[in-house]
Formats: sequence, structure tokens, C-alpha cells
Amino acid sequence: MARTLVILGAALLAGGCAAGQTGDQREQPTSQIPSSSASSTVTTTVIAASPSRSDLTSVDPDAFAAPRSPGVYAWNFSTGGRQVGLCVSAGDAVACTGKPGSDIPDLTEHFPGRPGAVELGVAGLRYTFVEGVPPVSARLETGQAVEIGTVRCAMPDAATLECGSGGNSFTISGPGRVITTSGAVLTERDTSNHPGPESTGASSAIPAPAAPAGQPREFIGATGLVSGVRTSSGRLVTASVPPCDGRGILILDSFVETPQPQAGIAALLDRHPGAEFATPGQCPSLRAGVDGARVYPIYVDYGHDTAELCRDKAARGGNARLLTTSTEYIDPC
Repeated sequence: MARTLVILGAALLAGGCAAGQTGDQREQPTSQIPSSSASSTVTTTVIAASPSRSDLTSVDPDAFAAPRSPGVYAWNFSTGGRQVGLCVSAGDAVACTGKPGSDIPDLTEHFPGRPGAVELGVAGLRYTFVEGVPPVSARLETGQAVEIGTVRCAMPDAATLECGSGGNSFTISGPGRVITTSGAVLTERDTSNHPGPESTGASSAIPAPAAPAGQPREFIGATGLVSGVRTSSGRLVTASVPPCDGRGILILDSFVETPQPQAGIAALLDRHPGAEFATPGQCPSLRAGVDGARVYPIYVDYGHDTAELCRDKAARGGNARLLTTSTEYIDPC
């Protein structure tokens, strides 16, 4: 069956964000990112006030509950720039979009390229990317705080978002939504913030599937790659091949590969009339897989009409993405 991606790192949180202009005046941290699965301590010279301040108004987490994704919470925030930030939580950790310091290395595993978010959970902090998020209308306002699981996030002023859990915390501040951290930083592959069988970081292999009844067998390859599906109306939809020329698309859903991917992709196309699907990694700026499973984007192509793309994103939700030859995930909205 299909799973809507809400990827916190390698397992959760759709929508990337464009790198904003930096406007943070704080002294930047010095961090060490370990090469093994162990964590290390990151020391920041300046860290904002704790998000546990008593003068903040506490918001019920249900105000941020994602209506179509039980157990998922999401909200927007602004630290004064043109771009709006996004936070997503599955209850055990939270990930918020922002711009890491230049000393933070690129991601090399499931989200190759510059990280676009920082995750915080009981195990520590991790740089990651946020994608597959359902439509978000809720907003954490200045002077408010919310506590979900072991994590508390707050907006102590109009230019600062703070999130803390135990001895670990991060701050996103200024027009550029610059990320600073304090505490233990985990490696990219370390998913110990998400307890359970998927927290080992190990890849999972998906066996090559057989075409289910009603699906065209000639459009599923020997490795299970899908190039065509038949919707419930009987319409044959073949995988699109959009050029990686900087055009913008709106990702409405993402299908994470299962043993019968044709049926799952077809179900998402039924859910989003008029949408297309592409094979995983059609452009370098599209994520090709997660934990060994291929990912098929379900999307609408807007060409180079960025204004219309952003209007539709505001109305429908989803994740805007530029299709480029770079591994950078950019949201033009």
C-alpha cells in the first residue's frame, strides 16, 4: 500500500526549502560530525534562552495535528525572512527547516546534498531534510510554545525558534533561518531518535514484485521498476520524463516502494486527478529512495510558471520542487 512520506531523516518528513539569505547576527557554533554511528558533543558559544521559559503561552499539540496523517504534527514558523519555515513531528522527534552553518558537511546517504533541516529527539540532534509533508496551515506564533513527546519548541521572539529535549537543543534564527545547535549531534545514518525496528539505520531490500491483477505486466521491469500503471478508471498512465531544466513541480504525494508498487502508484493517481508520476531519481534534485526502497513522486508540472506553482501550493499543500541537475532540493516558494 502507499505511504505518504513524512520524513524525519531517513524514515520520516515532503517539502524541501530554498536556501534563504543569512541574516543571523549570533556567533556561529563549532561542530564535529563523527564518521561512525557514535555521537559527539557540539559546543555553541551563543545559545538563546531555553524554550521552557514560563512567560510563553503553551499551545495544545492537537492544534498542529496533521488531518490526513494520524500521529503527525506540523506547523509553520517565521523568523523574519521572506521564506516560511516548517516543523514536523511524529511524536518521538521534531525536524525543522533551516540553513546549516558552512561547517556542516553535505548529506551523502538518502538525501545527498546540503541538509535543509535539523532533527531533535531523545538521542540528540541530526542534520537531515524534510519532505512529504501534508498541507500545513497551523503556525507557531511569537510568544507561544508547544510540547510533543520529549521535545518542546518555542518562539520567544519574532526572530527565533528554539527547540529543546533533555540536554540537546537547536535554534533557528534571523531572515536566513540559520541553524545553531547545542548538544550531541548524531551521524546521518543514526536513526536512534525513532525507536523501533526501523531505528537501526540498516537498508531494507524490496523484492522484485509481480504485477497485480489489472496492472500491465509489460510496464514493470525485472528489478521491479514501474514505468506504467492503470488507474481505477482503466486509464493507462506511463511514467513521465520531465527535463531537469529548472522547471517547477508540485509534489502532491510520494509512493515508497512496496511489493506491489503498480497498485500503490495507481491509487495515488486516483487520489490526485491530473497528476503524473516519474521514476525514482528522474532528476538529481528528486530523491530516489529511502532505506533501500525506491520513491516515486506524484506531481503536477508547472514548467517555469513559479507564480502559479506557488499559488497552487498555498491552496493544495504539497511540496514545490525545482527539477535541476544538482542534488540540492530547492523549494521556489
